Amino acid sequence: MIRKWHLKAVIQKTISFMPNGHKINHWFQKNITKGVYLGDEYFYDRLEHVKHHVAAFNKFCGSIEGKKTLELGTGWYPVIPFSFFLSGAAEINTLDISNLTNKEKLKDTIGRFIELIEEDRLKDYIVAKPERVAILQEVHNNFDSLSFDAILSKLQINYLIVDARKVQHLADQSIDLVHSNNTFEHVYPEILKDILKEFKRLVKTDGLQSHFVDMSDHFAHFDKSINIYNFLQYSNKTWDTVIDNSIQPQNRWRFAQFVALYKSLDIPLTDTEIRAGDIEAVKSLKIHPDFSNFNTKELAISHCYLYSKGN
Repeated sequence: MIRKWHLKAVIQKTISFMPNGHKINHWFQKNITKGVYLGDEYFYDRLEHVKHHVAAFNKFCGSIEGKKTLELGTGWYPVIPFSFFLSGAAEINTLDISNLTNKEKLKDTIGRFIELIEEDRLKDYIVAKPERVAILQEVHNNFDSLSFDAILSKLQINYLIVDARKVQHLADQSIDLVHSNNTFEHVYPEILKDILKEFKRLVKTDGLQSHFVDMSDHFAHFDKSINIYNFLQYSNKTWDTVIDNSIQPQNRWRFAQFVALYKSLDIPLTDTEIRAGDIEAVKSLKIHPDFSNFNTKELAISHCYLYSKGN
């Protein structure tokens, strides 16, 4: 039986071999799967992540006001950089391997924040500084006359298209908070190892790393006929050569593997939060022997936050 996720996998695999594959994938998701828009689910999910990152920073390091932040994986809509600007961060760096955002997407993002401010609901997620809200409103009012770069400059955001393994222009121990959302699961392990080495260099000794990882099968987000552990049925060889793709890769790592990676790099795991997941859903599948090192409870962990103070 051909499922929706099979078709998406084939299409993304094909696109991954094409020149400008990321641009083609963007068109595909925007026009076919309708996945590229700032809907409520994405917007509020990002705000919840900001809430967690700020709470963790407050707990371990103090106020975010006046601090320097670095985000891995800007994506299409810079909801989180905008949130840190409104929260009072002094310098907001956000990096991606590909340029996915543009002025139109900035407009959509600003519009969503203006709605929350006017409805007095932003306080449910962050404590916005009045002077920063005033700047955002000024940008909103004068949006058409401002360039993409000018908008980001007014919001103290540095948008970097770089390889996160070597962020050369940022000095050692220059960042107070390094954070990411739904990104680690898309990075091949050998690359993730080097990224974490770079983050270890960048974060201050009294700073924090805060990363949210979604370890579910992302095809299940698109195709509700499969559960979030579906990809654990396939061997590493089949997954790597037949199903996975470089456009939106999924490394399929489990929580214990991320913990082991941190330990191997001597990065302290100050605290973690996990979602235990659905053990019965795991049991309903024939898990491939390549995952035999994990018990059912370990396989079921679906999401986590990884908090590391210092380096």
